Amino acid sequence: MSTSSNRVAVADRPARDHASGLILLRPAVLPAMLFLLALILPQFMFWQGAPKVTEGLGPAAWPDLILDGLAIFSAIWLVHELWVLGRAGRRPMLKAQEDDEVYRYGKALVGILLIVIYGAVLSLVGFALATAGFIAIWTLYGGIRNPLVVASVSLIGTAILLWVFMGLALMPLSRGQGGFDHFSIWLLQTLGIY
Repeated sequence: MSTSSNRVAVADRPARDHASGLILLRPAVLPAMLFLLALILPQFMFWQGAPKVTEGLGPAAWPDLILDGLAIFSAIWLVHELWVLGRAGRRPMLKAQEDDEVYRYGKALVGILLIVIYGAVLSLVGFALATAGFIAIWTLYGGIRNPLVVASVSLIGTAILLWVFMGLALMPLSRGQGGFDHFSIWLLQTLGIY
């Protein structure tokens, strides 16, 4: 009789508020994996026997910088998640967002189409014009309607991307064809990149 009453008591017992064991560490898994990948990936990405670049930044400088930043920020994220998990009554940063909107597949497909068009137009008009146009269209498509905001975000964003990729990382991006090539050269000289 006591066995059946124990079963009933166990079945009636409310679910535990806190999960135990490794489930508690689930929010820390993503930052931990990103941290480890950022430390391990350079060992396999870059050929260690390559001669050192003596002038300027080499071709591995930009990926190295990105992976170093990923390692630093994922370590900060991991420490924060573990700290949050250690405190009672706090929720981890990584949680599913409560979505009150319905996912719009048509809008997502148009977004993908915009990215494909950007890639197709890039070699014709050059990185600067294609990127400025893409950012402007993307912000309009995202719901920003203020022309001053759209223009400033697209122009400043494009200038920053030009400086990061062509000025700092020394990546040769498309300048376009014909008159677009001449415009790109003028723009790069005006920005001090060339």
